[in-house]
Amino acid sequence: MTKTVPANLQAVYDTRAGIIAYGLRLTRTDGEVFGWTSADIDASIGGVDYVAAPGLDVQSWSTSAGLAVDNTEITVLADDALITRIDILAGIWNNAAFYLFRYNAEDPSDGVEPIGAGTLGELTPRRGAYVAELRGLQQYLQQPVGAVSTKTCRARFADWPQAVSDTVKCRLAHGDWTETGTLTGVTSRQVFQDTGRAEAADHFGEGILTWTSGNNDGLRAKVKLYAADGTFTLLLPMLRDVQVGDTYSVIAGCRKRLDEDCVARFGNAVNFQAEPHRPTLDAITAAPEVDA
Repeated sequence: MTKTVPANLQAVYDTRAGIIAYGLRLTRTDGEVFGWTSADIDASIGGVDYVAAPGLDVQSWSTSAGLAVDNTEITVLADDALITRIDILAGIWNNAAFYLFRYNAEDPSDGVEPIGAGTLGELTPRRGAYVAELRGLQQYLQQPVGAVSTKTCRARFADWPQAVSDTVKCRLAHGDWTETGTLTGVTSRQVFQDTGRAEAADHFGEGILTWTSGNNDGLRAKVKLYAADGTFTLLLPMLRDVQVGDTYSVIAGCRKRLDEDCVARFGNAVNFQAEPHRPTLDAITAAPEVDA
């Protein structure tokens, strides 16, 4: 990013007359925006409120002129009100976008000095606080380009939840394969039933279920098994209780096989993203056969 220090803030730096604090803005993938400050008083900057409680500590920011990833760690004291253990385990804070800056806590109108921007790493608990790595935008340049040859399909079924034309691979419309329903029975946080379902067994196996109400509203989970009587078994149990009456949407599952799935179930072999007939390592290294 382009770094420009406003004149008023530079004057504070030069005279060392103000109180310099860090501000951190996080924008979660669900669109919610949150702000923290390392100062002991709240501040409102750019329409975002930056709160002093429960507290923020920023380690030294490491940056370079090359392509190395800028990074640092932040520590937010735990208050179990905004950042809770369940939300962390549920992945609500994963990949949140961050913007880190410095400002004059005595007069935030002096402007801000940009420090870094990127995405939030995994939040981990540490001695009564939560610590997260801030990864700079160069992180995107470290991602592998290209695909490794596989026997099973590499595409995300129906390109869900993506819908951008230059990223789709499966090319089936996810709306055509998504159903909604309401739970009629609950065995546990992992096993529950919707007797209103009429799909064949395994139709939703390997699919993604999204809760649209209840304690887990907005959370997603992978379906491990689906029975013809409408019983769902999740890969992992939900972190909060599942109750009768909870509503959900679920997309059909695909086990990434050419004949059984892409051809027989979905009629989409032309978009199959794998090499199922490639020679195995045993075939490549086997001794040549001699004709009799």
